Amino acid sequence: MTKKTRRKIELGAKKKAEIAKTFGVSIQNVSQALLYKRNSLKAEKIREAALINGGTLVQIIDVTDELKKAVKVLDAKGDVIRTLKE
Repeated sequence: MTKKTRRKIELGAKKKAEIAKTFGVSIQNVSQALLYKRNSLKAEKIREAALINGGTLVQIIDVTDELKKAVKVLDAKGDVIRTLKE
């Protein structure tokens, strides 16, 4: 089973606004770049500027699949009648 990972850069709203003004883009564009939804040269430069200006690079590891377990359905006597697995 492979772990799904993604990353983002966390940065305050004030700094996002400053970076948006510096690069001549919208704050939404900066947010998309920091979430790695955009991958252009400008997005890379925005991420670099965010890290220089106090941004924090966060790696998110999705372990949801590892936590899923089989659920046993019991009858009134406690006997297993079915097993559910997602």
